[in-house]
Amino acid sequence: MGLRLTNTLTGCKDEFVPSDPQYIKMYACGVTVYDKCHLGHAMQAILYDIFARYLRFKGYKVTYVRNFTDVDDKIIARASQLGVSPLELSDQMIEISRRDMLSLKVKPADFEPRVSEYIPQIIAYIQDLMTKGFAYVGQDGSVYFRVRLKEDYGKLSRQNISELRCGVRKDVETGKEDPVDFALWKVEETPGATWDSPWGRGRPGWHIECSVMASEILGDSFDIHGGGRDLVFPHHENEIAQSEAKSGGTYARYWVHNGLLTVNRQKMSKSLNNFISIEDAVRDYGYELIRFNIYQYHYQSNIDFSAQGFFLGLSRLYSMYRTRQRVIDYMARHDLTPQSANSHPGFHQAFCEAMDDDFNLPRVMVVIQSVLQSQNEIMDKKFSAQNAMELLSLESLLHNILPILEIGLREPQEFFHEIHSRYLALKSLTFAWVTEKIELRMKHRTDKNFAMADQIRDELLALGVSLLDSRDKTSWELSEKALEELILLK
Repeated sequence: MGLRLTNTLTGCKDEFVPSDPQYIKMYACGVTVYDKCHLGHAMQAILYDIFARYLRFKGYKVTYVRNFTDVDDKIIARASQLGVSPLELSDQMIEISRRDMLSLKVKPADFEPRVSEYIPQIIAYIQDLMTKGFAYVGQDGSVYFRVRLKEDYGKLSRQNISELRCGVRKDVETGKEDPVDFALWKVEETPGATWDSPWGRGRPGWHIECSVMASEILGDSFDIHGGGRDLVFPHHENEIAQSEAKSGGTYARYWVHNGLLTVNRQKMSKSLNNFISIEDAVRDYGYELIRFNIYQYHYQSNIDFSAQGFFLGLSRLYSMYRTRQRVIDYMARHDLTPQSANSHPGFHQAFCEAMDDDFNLPRVMVVIQSVLQSQNEIMDKKFSAQNAMELLSLESLLHNILPILEIGLREPQEFFHEIHSRYLALKSLTFAWVTEKIELRMKHRTDKNFAMADQIRDELLALGVSLLDSRDKTSWELSEKALEELILLK
């Protein structure tokens, strides 16, 4: 059985059958760039990046589009506050967004269009809708879409048109034919954010932007349209209506919606002032821990931000790198290389089955944990050629699948140095001080002054430094208590 996706359009987990057996076209709604991106934006960008990576891993050619909305009411208002032009603000925020995505190891989409680059195409699109009778000029001079002409309107969000009147904003006074109609072109003259059109100077409505950018790059019909659950209505519902009214065919065939990142059960958003910027989150937690936490939940689930969740993630990530280091040492000791074995077939199948089951990342993490556990069990046994080949097979698998998730790829010592540096700085300690303590303890042990040696060990442990004695050296790592403090004392 192949990939199955929960399709908002059907309400079912459908078998994914692309229009072209080898080529997948995917569009995901991007950010409105009126301010810095926050962790909620990070979650969505990471998820759809992983989806694209996995589809390529499966052998598909993928064209992935993620847009920037650089024309919007919020951008205009924010630019006015800052005393800059709207597009100047958008340009600045797009560059910051790209820097943020790079810091999260999110790959750029194949196309990252901006609304302002597609104004002529948007105008032509609206004119076509007017020719077909689906659009009209209202009494205020703006252009609107006739919702009731689209007989299947509401098929994505399960909305009933007769019940929408109560939910519309103050649009009646604009002179629309029907309160449920939505704007395709807004007539106004805000400097730096409006363009000439047959209906007067103005700018596009929100919904028309994605329809035009998607169809211009991917065609009138494509495979996957993604976005946050909060976009199902009205944004995506209106996208479908205007797109299919224009083309006469199917717009996106599979609609995939991710959950939202919440804080105390409220959506993380700039308007509520409860957001954590990507820049701050990467500085405080690191990109891997952010990713690792996201993978503990199915993409459709809301994720409630909590320091406790980040602590549990750090503990597991720390354990992963502990195993990664152990494997490196084991292979060096026995002169092994991962290239000498094929990817482990059983766990490879388990990974693919988990991803094929609606991109089930929590199941994927269980598979990875099982691989790491198997590696540790092998290294606990007496060395044999058979065990070595099994270990190398597991290592080859990790080399294939970890790049999809962008975790566990660093040199373990780099990871440990970063985490240990943060903790020691938090405690006003230094690496040199810890090393001196360990050397003094070793001297006491050599002198058989075990009481003093134990006293130093206990002193370090009380500070969160756990000592690891081996045959020829003593190393150290952070205790669970120390990892918890590292997160909770941010």
